[in-house]
Amino acid sequence: MPTAKINGINIYYESHGAGFPLVFVYCIGGNTTQWEPQIPAFSESYRFIVWDPRGHANSESPPNVEQYSQEHFAQDLEGLLDYLGIQQAYVGGLSMGGGIATRFTILHPQRVAALLIFDSFSASGLETPPEAHRIREEIIRLAETEGMAAVAEYCIKNNPNVSQTAALSKEQENRVRQMYLSLDPAGLAQSTRMISNAVLDASLLEGITVPTLVLAGQQDGALPACRFIHEKINGSQLVVIPDAGHLSNLDQPEAFNHAVLEFLDGQNKIRTAFV
Repeated sequence: MPTAKINGINIYYESHGAGFPLVFVYCIGGNTTQWEPQIPAFSESYRFIVWDPRGHANSESPPNVEQYSQEHFAQDLEGLLDYLGIQQAYVGGLSMGGGIATRFTILHPQRVAALLIFDSFSASGLETPPEAHRIREEIIRLAETEGMAAVAEYCIKNNPNVSQTAALSKEQENRVRQMYLSLDPAGLAQSTRMISNAVLDASLLEGITVPTLVLAGQQDGALPACRFIHEKINGSQLVVIPDAGHLSNLDQPEAFNHAVLEFLDGQNKIRTAFV
């Protein structure tokens, strides 16, 4: 498995195809396999890089909560780009991954050719609803006391961010279950605490000037937050995917891929015109 030692943590990544770099990170509790419906389409024209943030799947899970923050995740992304010799890339993520990509863009705008935010509440800077806090507290409790099998069963039944996708088919339910079973319980617990306590000044979104795509499933609870992000980032594009929830790239992969590739095609024309 390809890993890079970044900020003292082993970070797992995959690189598919060749071309201008396109770097994506998935949601809390996810892993690189969640991008499988995108790999064939995106790797045809891009060097498509997917990675597990600290505390997730094949990356290392540091033990202390102080080792988890949006800044830590953004610094890991910076280190990964340095390790791979990438000066600039299209950078994006889903849910927590969108928050990571947004924080990275705010800190290092010169390294982002375009920002892609998918189904992300954490990128908005809005206050987390009480029900989401309650679900996260239960996930933390289960992870620390009963393990990942219990977390998987709870989330499949009760976490709207994944339950809608799990209900689509037995295959999708198994995908979601394996997503959780691949995680280290301590890593998930600390990452969940981090996302619950993360603070992003929403006014910083107004300073983002790189081309930005904001995308969300029509049935995603994060859609209002994505509309808010779109309003804050001047010139951003908003795409709403019909019949899709929080995991829009899994619920409607063809529509998701089309929207992303169409946006990137427009950016390629602008970027290469100045080369």
